[in-house]
Amino acid sequence: MKQLKKLSDLHVYQRVIIVFVIMMLPVYLMNLWMNMSGLSRMKQGVADTSLSNITFYSSQLNDQIDFVRKQQYHLLNDSDLQKLSFLGGQLSEFEDFQSINRVSERLVTIQDSSAFLVDVGAYVKTLGRTISTKKGVMRAGGDIEFSILSSYDIRQPGKPFHYMNGKMFLIQSINNGSIIVYMELSIPKLEETLLNLVQYTKDSGALLANDSFDKIISVKTKEPMVELIRANASLLAEKEAKDFVTVKAERETYMITSTPIQALGLTLYTFTNENELTQPLKKFNFWFILFSFISIGIVILFSYSINVMIHKPIKKLIQAFKKLETDNLIVTLRDQQPNNEFGYMYRNFERMVDKLRYSINENYEQKIALQQSELKQLQSQINPHFLYNSFFNLYMICKSGDMESSAMLAQKLGGYYRFITRSGKDNVMLAEEYQHALDYCDIQSIRFSNRIEVEASVLPEAVTSLEVPRLIVQPLVENAFEHAFENGMRRGNVRMAVTFQDYILSIVVEDDGDALTDASLSSLQQKLSNASTLSEKTGLINVSRRIQLQFGERSGVTVARSAWGGLRAELRIYFDNQGD
Repeated sequence: MKQLKKLSDLHVYQRVIIVFVIMMLPVYLMNLWMNMSGLSRMKQGVADTSLSNITFYSSQLNDQIDFVRKQQYHLLNDSDLQKLSFLGGQLSEFEDFQSINRVSERLVTIQDSSAFLVDVGAYVKTLGRTISTKKGVMRAGGDIEFSILSSYDIRQPGKPFHYMNGKMFLIQSINNGSIIVYMELSIPKLEETLLNLVQYTKDSGALLANDSFDKIISVKTKEPMVELIRANASLLAEKEAKDFVTVKAERETYMITSTPIQALGLTLYTFTNENELTQPLKKFNFWFILFSFISIGIVILFSYSINVMIHKPIKKLIQAFKKLETDNLIVTLRDQQPNNEFGYMYRNFERMVDKLRYSINENYEQKIALQQSELKQLQSQINPHFLYNSFFNLYMICKSGDMESSAMLAQKLGGYYRFITRSGKDNVMLAEEYQHALDYCDIQSIRFSNRIEVEASVLPEAVTSLEVPRLIVQPLVENAFEHAFENGMRRGNVRMAVTFQDYILSIVVEDDGDALTDASLSSLQQKLSNASTLSEKTGLINVSRRIQLQFGERSGVTVARSAWGGLRAELRIYFDNQGD
């Protein structure tokens, strides 16, 4: 509810702009959704294409290796190899030559069947010779091939892949190692085919690695990326379907995928910098940002046009009304009257101001004169009333025989009435008026034989020079003395306090008398609330009415029961209301 209240307090043009922005927002959000959805789909499409290439490559490589592996198994069961293995020492030289020649031809045929093969050979343990497409028929010696073959028996026979001194072999044996067939795979060819997967992006690479990453064939791969892939190998292995895993390295984000090459017992890893894949898609971001700026420009242009066409004319009219509220009738809009709705409003405003001037000239001065007359009449009612009470007090003291108190009272009365009669001004400074009230307290203290203790606060410096109507404080004090302590001999207290805050003057007089009843308090409160309608205006009612006439209806006198149980009368004047 508070938020709705705040919205209702906005200017009209602000609410129009908010409505316009709210209407534009769905269009903007829809465009944002379409842009983000399109980017996501295109990014996914690029990723799917890349994954498809990788999957196709791994499938082809796996098929190729499976094919040569089958050739290897067939070769192990070749009749000529079997004959050389079992009857190698018993064959004639010609039969031996023919068998070796047929085996050699078979090896060449196998090598030619796959571009990944650079050498195919068979080792016949009983002959102690190796038949190879690269080196021909040779005695087993200290070459790399023989080093691998001689250590084969201590290796796991089910592990086909062997890597030594930069060479890669597929090895399989039969008859307890009496025949060993090996195939050397072309590492440059593997690197060439791997390069086809990542050649179109700069920050990318591919590698074939075993589980321990100690045998690696890679292209465009640096050691930090190998370590990064090794660190995330377990995460990649957990993927059920082939998909990218996004990994952050320093300030870059890489998309890594893994595909097992089961025929080799290796895993194919590829990585690509995500920025390179999404770089072509950033054009969409450019157009979206451009669209955003255009949208903001439209909102600004619309706001400016609303401000010029609606807000400024209304603001001029409001400023004219505000000047009028301060009783400033010298205001005109005649030079700013366009031929539209605002022109009509301006012209009618001028007519209204003219009528107000005429009404004020006709009635206001007469009203002021009547008000001043009433103020004079109320002022004149104070003096006789106080004069009567003062001489009655002097009479009572003289009758009691207290000549010293009578003389002092007469002196105080003389000084008091000298102040009243020496100036014809209606207003006096608050310091003088407050001092008169204190003099009155001295007079009353003599009258009540000092059994009434008066506590008066020091007048604040900020209010000493304020001008107030004559005799507005003394009637408040007089009311306390007369109505609280007149009919008894009890001791009592009267307290006066003056405060001034936010241009509001407050003078409080309270007593601890016991004569105030709830009925009389309620009657006094009702009279004060209707002070302007009462025919008799004396005492507190007189003071309240005079203050209201001069300072406005908010000012005046209010009464309540004091903290002591007596009467609390507060005189309040709003000085910020003098111009109203």
